[in-house]
Amino acid sequence: MFLRIFRPTLFLCLCACFAEAATIVDVRVLSRNKQEVSASSVLAYVQQKPGETFSQERVNQDIRRLQETERYSYVSAAFEQEQEGLTLIYTVEERPKIDKVRVRGGEHFSNSKIKNLLELNPNDSIDESILRKNLEAVTEKYGKDYYPNVTYDTSISTVDDRGYVDIDVEVKEGPRAKVTQIRFSDTSEYTRNDLRKAMQQKQRGIFSWITGRGRYQPDLLSDDLATIEELHRRKGYLDVKVGEPEIERSERGSTKIKLPVEKNEKYFVRGIQIDGATLFPVSLLGTRIPISVGDPAATHLIEAGRRAIRDFYNNRGYSNTRVTHRLLLSGQERLVDVVYDVNEGNILTIRNVLIKGNTRTKDHVIRRELNVFPGDHLNEVRVRNSVARLRNLGFFGHVSQNILPTKDPSIVDVAFEIEEGRSGQFVAGAGFSSVDNVTGFIELSQGNFDISEPWKFSGGGEKLKMRLQLGSERRDAELTYVRPWLFDKRITLNSSLYTHERRFLSDDYDQRNTGASIGLRKALGPNWRGGLTYSLEEIEVYDVSETASDAIKAEEGENIQSGLELTFTRDSRNHVWIPTEGGRIVANAGFSGGPLGFDTDLYRLGLRSSFFRPVVMDHVLNLQGWIQGVDYYGDTDHVPIFDRLFLGGPRTIRGFDFRDVGPRDDTGEVIGGQSSMFASAEYTIPLTDQFRYALFYDWGVVNLSPWDYAIDGFNSSYGMGIRIDMPGFPLRFDYSWQHEADEINEESGGRFSFLIGHSF
Repeated sequence: MFLRIFRPTLFLCLCACFAEAATIVDVRVLSRNKQEVSASSVLAYVQQKPGETFSQERVNQDIRRLQETERYSYVSAAFEQEQEGLTLIYTVEERPKIDKVRVRGGEHFSNSKIKNLLELNPNDSIDESILRKNLEAVTEKYGKDYYPNVTYDTSISTVDDRGYVDIDVEVKEGPRAKVTQIRFSDTSEYTRNDLRKAMQQKQRGIFSWITGRGRYQPDLLSDDLATIEELHRRKGYLDVKVGEPEIERSERGSTKIKLPVEKNEKYFVRGIQIDGATLFPVSLLGTRIPISVGDPAATHLIEAGRRAIRDFYNNRGYSNTRVTHRLLLSGQERLVDVVYDVNEGNILTIRNVLIKGNTRTKDHVIRRELNVFPGDHLNEVRVRNSVARLRNLGFFGHVSQNILPTKDPSIVDVAFEIEEGRSGQFVAGAGFSSVDNVTGFIELSQGNFDISEPWKFSGGGEKLKMRLQLGSERRDAELTYVRPWLFDKRITLNSSLYTHERRFLSDDYDQRNTGASIGLRKALGPNWRGGLTYSLEEIEVYDVSETASDAIKAEEGENIQSGLELTFTRDSRNHVWIPTEGGRIVANAGFSGGPLGFDTDLYRLGLRSSFFRPVVMDHVLNLQGWIQGVDYYGDTDHVPIFDRLFLGGPRTIRGFDFRDVGPRDDTGEVIGGQSSMFASAEYTIPLTDQFRYALFYDWGVVNLSPWDYAIDGFNSSYGMGIRIDMPGFPLRFDYSWQHEADEINEESGGRFSFLIGHSF
């Protein structure tokens, strides 16, 4: 019986083993059907040639190449044993070719446009799978114009025995559906914006004509019902039910969606029980659970308790511990008992840490980011953290981990699976702001650079960026190199070469900064970083106006600065670009000249901070400010104009022109000061996911003398604005009015400003 079942497989294996050592004497092409087939067209994709040794791997590659041409609906290979060797036979069936394509039924899009979108032309190969694939482009185009239910009736009819067919496509567009409103029957626990933000189905916004937002997508809406239910379970509504959406459509395609939310009453926790724990006291495990008796039965906190108990065991080496939870409901009393069932594991030891899939990135670049090592007790929390750190490098397409058993049940291997991603990037763009007008830039970067590998320059985990920016008021060129691990220590090396030409600083002169910097940065704690940077810079003040004051004319010429700066940063923001809570504090102290030589002897101190606090309904209050001072010493007798302090413009006091707040000389020209303070309060209100309305108040003072923080001559402004949070292209539009101004800066009326980028 055994031989009868496996005899065919055994025979094929023996034939393959024999064939691998045989020589090919001939390669032939056969047609599977009665249609003629061009042997030369097939053989053009075939690697195996007469006189070569047979290779099953190369035959498999030949079959894949022929299939990828989409010319053949069937491809196979076989061989016949001859006295001299093997005859290799490829059998194919050609797809029919198109004679005509006919489209009807198009109204929103013309039939000719649909035909163009299909990209099917006479003499192209065709079958049902190719036709379905090409129809996807038509469906996508209809979807962008808010036709979510387009369908097609298609037919492929034979024309003659030469293998030609006609394609007929009838389009049924269905009703147009633009989601203009999403409502809920009950929003007592969440605002409408909270619920809409959690949904995949979106309603139309101001920029929907660009983003496509607001297309009716029934499949996504179906998933959203479960999402909204889960949001309410997080508040303790364990038997919540979201009913079928109520869809209201107008003749013009406007679609309004109402979701009926039936949430009944909240459940509250009556008791918490932990079963199965013997290695550690239940009282100790209970302190890890972030929910207490009497609290609403929030499902995410109950689940967080399960993970916390599991991680407690994992952190102590019991990595195969499993924890589940059960909810025992009392419907009438609206109470729930939470029971955690612990299946305690045993301590596992790591034998090997394996890296797989890194074809470009060097092994040590990956290993230095890991937090698990051979000989350690297995800690799945550290394994997950290691995966997160690898993903955060930014140059892997995918990272995963596997725990591999060994012959010894107490010993495992940990394998990290890496998929190399795209680490190089070329970006070009243009921008405009009310300060530097029109600019264009190109940027080339490599996020997995390796300076030690000539011609390859990849795989070392270093970063290289080249940027060129040209505009009507500025010219910049910069080359930056970053080495995250210096001497195999977690110390970051930053270096750059640059030239910055600024024409927007003043109407009376232009400024060019050319130099280089090198710095070291190190993490000092979860949120703290410290850095030390040395810079050597030539600063040139040129094209000084003939009408400029004597103080400004005296600054004309070149000046070389050699400086050292120490910086400490604490960053606890929950998001880098659009934070809603947390803060950032930066303290810096630096000096130039003195023991470092060259033209100027200066020292400076500064402290700046920015804090974000959520208020209500996703409203956010941002408070920011700074205090700075600069002074000269040694052989220098004044602070040059390019090191003085100014305020005014879209990033500081928005009711005043750029750098227009500060001390002036006898002719009224702004020459800056040596002490400054700035504070700002901004309150933002979300309108949609991408739009925020802002109210703000800015205040600041610049004094001529060093370390003079008297506020007698302060200036302030208030206003409103719009924030458009487009990915990679954030826009800030502000209109402001002066509130308080000194005699020199006082002006009437409001001021408009805008810029590209974020401000903290």
